[in-house]
Amino acid sequence: MIYRLSLALVLLLSLGLSSTETPDQLIWTERFESATTTWRTSNSLDELYLIQGGHYVLFRKNESGPSIILPENGDLYGECHVEMEMMLDPLVPGSSLGLMFMARPNGSAAYILEINDSREYRIRQIEESVFKELSGTTKNAGWIRDKVIHKPGEINRITATYGSGVIKFEINGKDVWVGDAYQPEKGKIGIYIGPGSKGQVDEIRVYVSQEEADRIKKDREDQDPLRAELTEIIISLRQTINAQNKEIDSLMKVSGQLQAEQSKFDNNPRNVKKLTAQIAGLEKEKRALEAKVRQLTKEVTVLKKFQDNIKTRQGGDIVIKLTNALGEEQDKNKELEKEKKELTSRLAALELELKTYKDNE
Repeated sequence: MIYRLSLALVLLLSLGLSSTETPDQLIWTERFESATTTWRTSNSLDELYLIQGGHYVLFRKNESGPSIILPENGDLYGECHVEMEMMLDPLVPGSSLGLMFMARPNGSAAYILEINDSREYRIRQIEESVFKELSGTTKNAGWIRDKVIHKPGEINRITATYGSGVIKFEINGKDVWVGDAYQPEKGKIGIYIGPGSKGQVDEIRVYVSQEEADRIKKDREDQDPLRAELTEIIISLRQTINAQNKEIDSLMKVSGQLQAEQSKFDNNPRNVKKLTAQIAGLEKEKRALEAKVRQLTKEVTVLKKFQDNIKTRQGGDIVIKLTNALGEEQDKNKELEKEKKELTSRLAALELELKTYKDNE
Protein backbone atom coordinates (compact mmCIF):
# COMPACT_ATOMS: atom_id res chain seq x y z
CA MET A 1 0.00 0.00 0.00
CA ILE A 2 1.24 3.53 -0.83
CA TYR A 3 0.58 6.56 1.37
CA ARG A 4 0.31 10.13 0.21
CA LEU A 5 2.43 12.49 2.26
CA SER A 6 1.27 14.24 5.38
CA LEU A 7 3.52 15.90 7.97
CA ALA A 8 2.96 13.16 10.53
CA LEU A 9 3.54 10.43 7.96
CA VAL A 10 6.75 12.05 6.75
CA LEU A 11 8.06 12.15 10.30
CA LEU A 12 7.13 8.55 11.01
CA LEU A 13 8.48 7.17 7.75
CA SER A 14 11.62 9.26 7.96
CA LEU A 15 12.29 7.86 11.42
CA GLY A 16 11.74 4.38 10.05
CA LEU A 17 14.09 5.01 7.16
CA SER A 18 16.83 6.52 9.33
CA SER A 19 16.72 3.63 11.79
CA THR A 20 18.97 1.66 9.48
CA GLU A 21 22.47 2.60 8.43
CA THR A 22 22.77 4.66 5.26
CA PRO A 23 24.14 2.41 2.49
CA ASP A 24 27.73 3.44 1.84
CA GLN A 25 29.26 0.61 -0.20
CA LEU A 26 29.51 1.59 -3.87
CA ILE A 27 28.41 -1.55 -5.70
CA TRP A 28 27.83 -0.20 -9.20
CA THR A 29 28.66 2.93 -11.14
CA GLU A 30 27.90 3.80 -14.76
CA ARG A 31 29.41 6.84 -16.48
CA PHE A 32 28.63 5.88 -20.07
CA GLU A 33 32.26 6.26 -21.17
CA SER A 34 31.92 3.69 -23.92
CA ALA A 35 29.21 1.72 -25.67
CA THR A 36 28.33 -1.55 -23.93
CA THR A 37 25.66 -4.22 -24.15
CA THR A 38 24.34 -3.13 -20.74
CA TRP A 39 22.22 -0.31 -22.16
CA ARG A 40 20.04 -0.38 -25.22
CA THR A 41 21.18 1.63 -28.22
CA SER A 42 18.93 2.03 -31.25
CA ASN A 43 18.01 4.24 -34.16
CA SER A 44 14.48 3.80 -35.46
CA LEU A 45 11.34 5.76 -36.24
CA ASP A 46 10.38 5.56 -32.57
CA GLU A 47 13.68 6.31 -30.84
CA LEU A 48 17.31 7.29 -31.05
CA TYR A 49 19.36 6.05 -28.10
CA LEU A 50 23.16 6.22 -28.13
CA ILE A 51 26.15 6.47 -25.79
CA GLN A 52 28.35 9.39 -26.72
CA GLY A 53 31.02 11.41 -24.90
CA GLY A 54 30.14 10.20 -21.41
CA HIS A 55 26.38 10.68 -21.93
CA TYR A 56 23.51 8.30 -22.58
CA VAL A 57 21.62 10.42 -25.10
CA LEU A 58 17.92 9.57 -25.35
CA PHE A 59 15.47 10.86 -27.95
CA ARG A 60 11.99 9.33 -27.80
CA LYS A 61 10.57 10.29 -31.20
CA ASN A 62 7.30 8.46 -30.63
CA GLU A 63 4.87 11.05 -29.22
CA SER A 64 2.14 8.62 -28.21
CA GLY A 65 3.95 6.48 -25.66
CA PRO A 66 6.90 6.53 -23.23
CA SER A 67 9.88 4.19 -23.14
CA ILE A 68 11.32 2.09 -20.32
CA ILE A 69 15.02 1.23 -20.38
CA LEU A 70 16.42 -1.43 -18.03
CA PRO A 71 20.03 -2.63 -18.09
CA GLU A 72 20.75 -6.04 -19.53
CA ASN A 73 22.09 -8.51 -16.94
CA GLY A 74 21.81 -5.81 -14.26
CA ASP A 75 21.91 -6.58 -10.55
CA LEU A 76 18.78 -6.89 -8.44
CA TYR A 77 19.02 -4.56 -5.45
CA GLY A 78 17.34 -4.82 -2.08
CA GLU A 79 18.00 -2.02 0.41
CA CYS A 80 20.03 0.56 -1.50
CA HIS A 81 20.69 4.21 -2.31
CA VAL A 82 20.72 5.32 -5.97
CA GLU A 83 22.00 8.57 -7.48
CA MET A 84 21.31 9.52 -11.10
CA GLU A 85 22.42 12.67 -12.92
CA MET A 86 20.24 13.69 -15.85
CA MET A 87 19.50 16.67 -18.07
CA LEU A 88 16.58 17.62 -20.32
CA ASP A 89 17.23 19.01 -23.79
CA PRO A 90 16.18 22.70 -23.90
CA LEU A 91 15.47 22.46 -27.65
CA VAL A 92 12.72 19.85 -27.34
CA PRO A 93 9.70 21.30 -25.46
CA GLY A 94 7.48 19.02 -23.42
CA SER A 95 10.31 16.60 -22.55
CA SER A 96 10.32 14.45 -19.42
CA LEU A 97 12.89 12.03 -18.02
CA GLY A 98 12.98 9.88 -14.92
CA LEU A 99 14.52 7.26 -12.66
CA MET A 100 12.97 3.80 -12.40
CA PHE A 101 13.45 2.27 -8.96
CA MET A 102 12.87 -1.23 -7.58
CA ALA A 103 11.80 -2.37 -11.06
CA ARG A 104 10.92 -5.94 -11.86
CA PRO A 105 13.23 -7.40 -14.52
CA ASN A 106 10.44 -7.31 -17.12
CA GLY A 107 9.51 -3.71 -16.25
CA SER A 108 5.93 -4.60 -15.25
CA ALA A 109 6.28 -3.02 -11.79
CA ALA A 110 8.40 -0.15 -10.48
CA TYR A 111 8.49 3.29 -8.94
CA ILE A 112 9.25 6.26 -11.21
CA LEU A 113 10.47 9.72 -10.22
CA GLU A 114 10.02 11.88 -13.31
CA ILE A 115 10.87 15.55 -14.04
CA ASN A 116 9.81 17.72 -16.99
CA ASP A 117 10.96 20.90 -18.71
CA SER A 118 8.38 22.99 -16.80
CA ARG A 119 10.35 22.32 -13.59
CA GLU A 120 7.76 19.86 -12.32
CA TYR A 121 8.09 16.37 -10.88
CA ARG A 122 5.80 13.44 -10.22
CA ILE A 123 6.06 10.04 -8.59
CA ARG A 124 4.21 7.15 -10.16
CA GLN A 125 3.87 3.45 -9.54
CA ILE A 126 3.67 0.86 -12.28
CA GLU A 127 1.81 -2.29 -11.33
CA GLU A 128 1.23 -4.83 -14.08
CA SER A 129 1.98 -2.10 -16.63
CA VAL A 130 -0.72 0.21 -15.19
CA PHE A 131 0.38 3.68 -14.01
CA LYS A 132 -0.82 5.18 -10.74
CA GLU A 133 0.01 8.71 -9.57
CA LEU A 134 1.45 8.92 -6.05
CA SER A 135 2.04 12.67 -6.06
CA GLY A 136 -0.08 15.69 -6.92
CA THR A 137 -3.67 15.18 -8.01
CA THR A 138 -5.45 13.38 -10.81
CA LYS A 139 -6.39 16.73 -12.30
CA ASN A 140 -2.75 17.68 -12.91
CA ALA A 141 -1.67 14.09 -13.70
CA GLY A 142 0.43 14.01 -10.53
CA TRP A 143 2.75 16.86 -11.51
CA ILE A 144 4.04 19.22 -8.79
CA ARG A 145 5.96 22.39 -9.59
CA ASP A 146 9.16 22.94 -7.60
CA LYS A 147 11.94 25.48 -8.18
CA VAL A 148 14.48 22.99 -6.83
CA ILE A 149 14.38 21.40 -10.29
CA HIS A 150 16.96 22.95 -12.60
CA LYS A 151 16.08 24.34 -16.00
CA PRO A 152 16.49 22.29 -19.21
CA GLY A 153 20.15 22.26 -20.19
CA GLU A 154 21.23 21.99 -16.53
CA ILE A 155 22.09 18.82 -14.59
CA ASN A 156 19.58 17.48 -12.03
CA ARG A 157 20.58 14.91 -9.42
CA ILE A 158 17.80 12.43 -8.67
CA THR A 159 18.18 10.06 -5.72
CA ALA A 160 16.15 7.17 -4.35
CA THR A 161 16.68 5.26 -1.11
CA TYR A 162 15.04 2.06 0.09
CA GLY A 163 15.42 0.71 3.62
CA SER A 164 13.24 -0.87 6.33
CA GLY A 165 10.32 -1.04 3.92
CA VAL A 166 10.42 2.71 3.22
CA ILE A 167 11.23 4.49 -0.04
CA LYS A 168 12.44 8.10 -0.20
CA PHE A 169 12.94 10.25 -3.31
CA GLU A 170 15.05 13.42 -3.51
CA ILE A 171 15.71 16.02 -6.20
CA ASN A 172 18.89 18.07 -5.96
CA GLY A 173 19.16 17.37 -2.23
CA LYS A 174 15.50 18.07 -1.36
CA ASP A 175 13.17 15.33 -0.08
CA VAL A 176 10.10 15.27 -2.33
CA TRP A 177 8.37 12.03 -1.39
CA VAL A 178 8.44 9.30 1.25
CA GLY A 179 6.29 6.16 1.26
CA ASP A 180 6.28 2.49 2.20
CA ALA A 181 7.23 -0.02 -0.49
CA TYR A 182 4.49 -1.93 -2.23
CA GLN A 183 6.77 -4.92 -2.59
CA PRO A 184 9.72 -5.73 -0.29
CA GLU A 185 11.50 -7.59 -3.05
CA LYS A 186 14.64 -6.81 -5.03
CA GLY A 187 14.56 -4.83 -8.22
CA LYS A 188 16.57 -3.16 -10.97
CA ILE A 189 17.53 0.45 -11.58
CA GLY A 190 16.35 1.85 -14.89
CA ILE A 191 15.49 4.94 -16.94
CA TYR A 192 12.11 6.29 -18.03
CA ILE A 193 11.69 8.74 -20.91
CA GLY A 194 8.37 10.36 -21.79
CA PRO A 195 6.79 10.48 -25.25
CA GLY A 196 8.31 13.03 -27.63
CA SER A 197 11.12 13.71 -25.17
CA LYS A 198 14.85 14.23 -25.38
CA GLY A 199 17.48 14.28 -22.67
CA GLN A 200 20.55 12.53 -21.37
CA VAL A 201 21.77 10.58 -18.35
CA ASP A 202 25.35 11.28 -17.31
CA GLU A 203 26.01 9.01 -14.36
CA ILE A 204 24.39 6.36 -12.14
CA ARG A 205 25.74 5.24 -8.77
CA VAL A 206 24.31 2.54 -6.51
CA TYR A 207 25.26 2.16 -2.83
CA VAL A 208 24.30 -0.75 -0.59
CA SER A 209 25.06 -2.03 2.89
CA GLN A 210 28.02 -4.35 3.42
CA GLU A 211 25.67 -7.29 3.87
CA GLU A 212 23.84 -6.49 0.63
CA ALA A 213 27.17 -5.97 -1.16
CA ASP A 214 28.32 -9.44 -0.11
CA ARG A 215 25.07 -10.95 -1.39
CA ILE A 216 25.31 -9.18 -4.76
CA LYS A 217 28.96 -10.17 -5.20
CA LYS A 218 28.06 -13.80 -4.54
CA ASP A 219 25.23 -13.63 -7.07
CA ARG A 220 27.64 -12.16 -9.64
CA GLU A 221 30.23 -14.87 -9.01
CA ASP A 222 27.61 -17.59 -9.34
CA GLN A 223 26.38 -16.14 -12.65
CA ASP A 224 29.66 -14.98 -14.20
CA PRO A 225 32.93 -15.19 -12.20
CA LEU A 226 34.94 -13.20 -14.76
CA ARG A 227 32.38 -10.39 -14.89
CA ALA A 228 32.31 -10.25 -11.08
CA GLU A 229 36.09 -9.91 -10.88
CA LEU A 230 36.21 -7.18 -13.54
CA THR A 231 33.36 -5.30 -11.85
CA GLU A 232 35.25 -5.29 -8.55
CA ILE A 233 38.34 -3.87 -10.25
CA ILE A 234 36.31 -1.16 -11.96
CA ILE A 235 34.56 -0.19 -8.72
CA SER A 236 37.87 0.00 -6.87
CA LEU A 237 39.36 2.23 -9.55
CA ARG A 238 36.24 4.40 -9.61
CA GLN A 239 36.39 4.90 -5.84
CA THR A 240 40.02 5.98 -6.11
CA ILE A 241 39.19 8.40 -8.93
CA ASN A 242 36.24 9.84 -7.01
CA ALA A 243 38.41 10.40 -3.93
CA GLN A 244 41.07 12.12 -6.03
CA ASN A 245 38.46 14.28 -7.74
CA LYS A 246 37.11 15.38 -4.36
CA GLU A 247 40.64 16.27 -3.23
CA ILE A 248 41.25 18.22 -6.45
CA ASP A 249 37.94 20.06 -6.03
CA SER A 250 38.87 20.94 -2.46
CA LEU A 251 42.29 22.25 -3.52
CA MET A 252 40.76 24.22 -6.39
CA LYS A 253 38.29 25.79 -3.97
CA VAL A 254 41.07 26.84 -1.59
CA SER A 255 43.12 28.16 -4.52
CA GLY A 256 40.15 30.18 -5.74
CA GLN A 257 39.62 31.68 -2.31
CA LEU A 258 43.29 32.66 -2.05
CA GLN A 259 43.24 34.20 -5.52
CA ALA A 260 40.10 36.14 -4.64
CA GLU A 261 41.72 37.49 -1.49
CA GLN A 262 44.91 38.36 -3.38
CA SER A 263 42.94 40.06 -6.14
CA LYS A 264 40.94 41.97 -3.55
CA PHE A 265 44.17 43.23 -1.97
CA ASP A 266 45.95 43.89 -5.25
CA ASN A 267 43.12 45.89 -6.75
CA ASN A 268 42.58 48.04 -3.67
CA PRO A 269 43.57 51.62 -4.66
CA ARG A 270 44.47 52.39 -1.06
CA ASN A 271 47.23 49.78 -1.08
CA VAL A 272 48.74 51.11 -4.31
CA LYS A 273 48.53 54.70 -3.05
CA LYS A 274 50.17 53.75 0.22
CA LEU A 275 53.04 51.92 -1.48
CA THR A 276 53.55 54.81 -3.92
CA ALA A 277 53.82 57.25 -1.01
CA GLN A 278 56.33 54.99 0.77
CA ILE A 279 58.47 54.75 -2.35
CA ALA A 280 58.39 58.54 -2.84
CA GLY A 281 59.52 59.01 0.76
CA LEU A 282 62.37 56.57 0.37
CA GLU A 283 63.46 58.14 -2.89
CA LYS A 284 63.61 61.52 -1.12
CA GLU A 285 65.71 60.00 1.69
CA LYS A 286 67.97 58.38 -0.88
CA ARG A 287 68.58 61.66 -2.73
CA ALA A 288 69.41 63.47 0.53
CA LEU A 289 71.74 60.68 1.56
CA GLU A 290 73.51 60.67 -1.80
CA ALA A 291 74.05 64.43 -1.52
CA LYS A 292 75.49 63.98 1.95
CA VAL A 293 77.78 61.20 0.76
CA ARG A 294 79.03 63.38 -2.10
CA GLN A 295 79.76 66.22 0.32
CA LEU A 296 81.60 63.95 2.74
CA THR A 297 83.56 62.36 -0.08
CA LYS A 298 84.65 65.81 -1.17
CA GLU A 299 85.69 66.69 2.39
CA VAL A 300 87.64 63.45 2.76
CA THR A 301 89.45 64.14 -0.52
CA VAL A 302 90.47 67.60 0.73
CA LEU A 303 91.59 66.22 4.09
CA LYS A 304 93.58 63.43 2.45
CA LYS A 305 95.33 65.95 0.24
CA PHE A 306 96.02 68.11 3.27
CA GLN A 307 97.39 65.04 5.09
CA ASP A 308 99.79 64.34 2.25
CA ASN A 309 101.01 67.91 2.34
CA ILE A 310 101.56 67.76 6.11
CA LYS A 311 103.52 64.53 5.80
CA THR A 312 105.95 66.22 3.51
CA ARG A 313 106.24 69.47 5.47
CA GLN A 314 105.69 69.00 9.20
CA GLY A 315 106.23 66.46 11.93
CA GLY A 316 104.40 63.78 13.78
CA ASP A 317 101.86 65.37 16.18
CA ILE A 318 99.97 67.26 13.55
CA VAL A 319 100.03 64.22 11.29
CA ILE A 320 98.63 61.99 14.06
CA LYS A 321 95.78 64.42 14.87
CA LEU A 322 94.84 64.81 11.24
CA THR A 323 95.10 61.07 10.66
CA ASN A 324 92.71 60.44 13.55
CA ALA A 325 90.29 63.05 12.22
CA LEU A 326 90.51 61.52 8.77
CA GLY A 327 89.84 58.05 10.20
CA GLU A 328 86.72 59.30 11.97
CA GLU A 329 85.44 60.90 8.79
CA GLN A 330 86.12 57.72 6.86
CA ASP A 331 84.18 55.67 9.43
CA LYS A 332 81.26 58.06 9.13
CA ASN A 333 81.46 57.73 5.36
CA LYS A 334 81.36 53.91 5.59
CA GLU A 335 78.27 54.04 7.81
CA LEU A 336 76.56 56.38 5.37
CA GLU A 337 77.46 54.09 2.46
CA LYS A 338 76.00 51.14 4.36
CA GLU A 339 72.83 53.08 5.10
CA LYS A 340 72.61 54.09 1.45
CA LYS A 341 72.82 50.45 0.31
CA GLU A 342 70.07 49.41 2.73
CA LEU A 343 67.80 52.20 1.53
CA THR A 344 68.54 51.34 -2.09
CA SER A 345 67.66 47.69 -1.43
CA ARG A 346 64.41 48.63 0.31
CA LEU A 347 63.53 50.98 -2.52
CA ALA A 348 64.14 48.29 -5.15
CA ALA A 349 61.95 45.81 -3.26
CA LEU A 350 59.11 48.31 -2.94
CA GLU A 351 59.36 49.29 -6.61
CA LEU A 352 59.13 45.60 -7.58
CA GLU A 353 56.12 45.10 -5.30
CA LEU A 354 54.41 48.18 -6.74
CA LYS A 355 55.04 46.96 -10.30
CA THR A 356 53.53 43.58 -9.42
CA TYR A 357 50.42 45.20 -7.95
CA LYS A 358 49.98 47.45 -10.98
CA ASP A 359 50.43 44.51 -13.40
CA ASN A 360 47.69 42.59 -11.55
CA GLU A 361 45.21 45.47 -11.66
